[in-house]
Amino acid sequence: MPALEGRGAVAWDPQWETGMQRLAGKVALVTGGGRGIGRAISLAFAREGAFVGVFDLKEEIANQAVEAIEAAGGRALGIAGNVARREDVFRAVDALQAASGGVTILVNNAMWNRYGPLEEQTEDMIGRMIDVGLKGVVWGYQAVLAPMEAAGGGSIINIGSPSSMLAMKHGVMYSGIKAAVLGMTRSGAAEFGPRNIRVNAIAPGSTPTEGANLVVTEEAWERRRARVPLGRLGRPEDIASAAVFLASDEASFITGDMLFVDGGQTFAFS
Repeated sequence: MPALEGRGAVAWDPQWETGMQRLAGKVALVTGGGRGIGRAISLAFAREGAFVGVFDLKEEIANQAVEAIEAAGGRALGIAGNVARREDVFRAVDALQAASGGVTILVNNAMWNRYGPLEEQTEDMIGRMIDVGLKGVVWGYQAVLAPMEAAGGGSIINIGSPSSMLAMKHGVMYSGIKAAVLGMTRSGAAEFGPRNIRVNAIAPGSTPTEGANLVVTEEAWERRRARVPLGRLGRPEDIASAAVFLASDEASFITGDMLFVDGGQTFAFS
């Protein structure tokens, strides 16, 4: 998909003034960036001045996010592809570089998951979870290291989970993958730090999204809400705000960390 030019017909909003934007001059690739938490991050990054590559499995979904960004005065490129395929991730980075001149932020957000008793999960289900949630992070790392180093540094943000550190019924594969992502965050921070590339993770609490609603019932959401000290479920915008901070120069001395954005839900479990 080609880059979509700004329409130029929206009313000027002072929030788009470069001097007030925390990500001005930065270029971000957000996997799974067309809906849910990924979409919220894409819009928040654009609002803060970044050129955003919205990378999603479906072209239509990616373009819808791009249109929302442009309608608010931002700049974005829609890219269709599958993070489970290494060549797709490298192609996405190449397309974003061609459109914007570089890549300085990566958000590994894409995930595919199904909860259930382990003996009921098929080889295809388990394979897809690993391909998207684990291999997708590896391909993202590999694809952005050279352009980030060429740009003088960058920020990688992995979307993790509190279940990387907590026992979770019917979530053996999900918890295992997210535990691996936490390990990859810390090891990536150690390995890439000399290149001025920071690697952090965000652990969202219970946050209803279109995708999450496919695997979590209303009753389960209510049980989760009851465990949150702040008394509400998360919003995608809550996670996006944390991502903006970690991507910005305000977090320039933070790497190898996982930020819990969960209303206190994780410590309330313990």
